[in-house]
Parts: sequence; C-alpha cells; structure tokens
Amino acid sequence: MIADTSPLGHIGPSSLPQNKTNNLRLQTDQFNDKLGFFFSNLSWTDRQILALHFAERLSPWEIHVVMSMSMSDVLCRIHRLQKIARDSIQSSRRSSNPRLSLK
Repeated sequence: MIADTSPLGHIGPSSLPQNKTNNLRLQTDQFNDKLGFFFSNLSWTDRQILALHFAERLSPWEIHVVMSMSMSDVLCRIHRLQKIARDSIQSSRRSSNPRLSLK
C-alpha cells in the first residue's frame, strides 16, 4: 500500500468515540514561574541588555555600540540587573529551605 494514495481514516483503537467533539483542554501550569515573572517586570531595554550580555556574551563596550547607549548607562543597568537577580535567587532559596527544629 502506498501512503500517498491510501484514504485517510480513523487512526487509533476502535474503542475511542467517533464523535467530533473533543473535551480535552490544555491546562495552564500550576506552579509559580518565578523566572517568567522576573522577565515580565523588566523593560524591553533591560531584556535586550540581559540577552546581549549573558546569552550572546557581549562586553559592555559592545552593548554600548550596538544599542547606541552611553557606556555608564549600560554598566549601571548590568549592575542593577545582577543585583535584582542575586536578590531574587537569595529570597527564593530562603523560602524553599525546610525549617528544621528539634521539637
């Protein structure tokens, strides 16, 4: 049988209902997406600087040239974003550690 000329039909076990209504729905993730929340609160420029500096491995000088920003602005933004990320990681570590007691 040639696949190109075979008729399309029902694929799967015959016990599945043949009606066309499908009650399956995708469920949203139930966990708190902290990384997505972090990036959603950043401006477009901050996201671009993060991507260029950490993902593309560009130096602050290269970012300064590519984005036509002042060198001091690029350096301040990188420093501020590092501080925000560091604080976010520290706060998530504190809340995820189990509290141990001797009681």
